[in-house]
Amino acid sequence: MTASVRYDFSGNVVLVSGGASGIGAATARACAERGARVIVADVNADGLAAIGAVPGIAAHRLDVADAGAVAALVAGLDRVDAAVLCAAVQRRTPVDEIADAEWRRHLAVNLDGVFHFVRAVVPVMRRQRSGAILAFTSGLATLGWPGASAYAASKGALVGLIKCVAQELRPYGVRANVLSPGLVATPVFLDAATADEVAMYRDSVGISAPEDVVPTVLHLISDASANLTGAVIERRLVPAR
Repeated sequence: MTASVRYDFSGNVVLVSGGASGIGAATARACAERGARVIVADVNADGLAAIGAVPGIAAHRLDVADAGAVAALVAGLDRVDAAVLCAAVQRRTPVDEIADAEWRRHLAVNLDGVFHFVRAVVPVMRRQRSGAILAFTSGLATLGWPGASAYAASKGALVGLIKCVAQELRPYGVRANVLSPGLVATPVFLDAATADEVAMYRDSVGISAPEDVVPTVLHLISDASANLTGAVIERRLVPAR
């Protein structure tokens, strides 16, 4: 059985951090195609130039670790209907070789960056009495992987953050969820993994394209999931038949 699902985001404002590449860029394009005004924030200048050329998308260069820059960006928005928080960094280093700066950078982007956007958009969504927040965790947070302790720790911590946010905002009709997208061919994964690791995953569980994650993201930020909040959704690749 096949079914067609359509989303209409006309009149909505969708904020996407880490939207210059990977899942963020695919989401930004999909939302713009469906009528949303999309605000993309990223540090990737080349990626921002490309995504900013898409009709309906405004690109802003900022570091999500910069709380002031995040607050200033959100302060300039009249409303925020969805915040899709994709920005992340990953570097593989044995735990006893991780420098303080590397550890802090993972937390600053992957955890603090989510917090900065959540803190900024919550008053807006609370005032609207509507909105959806979506953050991204990783299977590495529960499974672990050699050299990924900084990344895994940051991705595990944001689950607790978002679950608390969901409880606080439930009375206002604002939802907050976490998506574990599985293995996806994004720069965050491909730049960190070894060639052998990528080949192993491709031959076993499979690796999705960023666009493959978009239907799940659209569902989670749309009214189709109006009763879902505080959840951690694990997406698994459906094998080709």
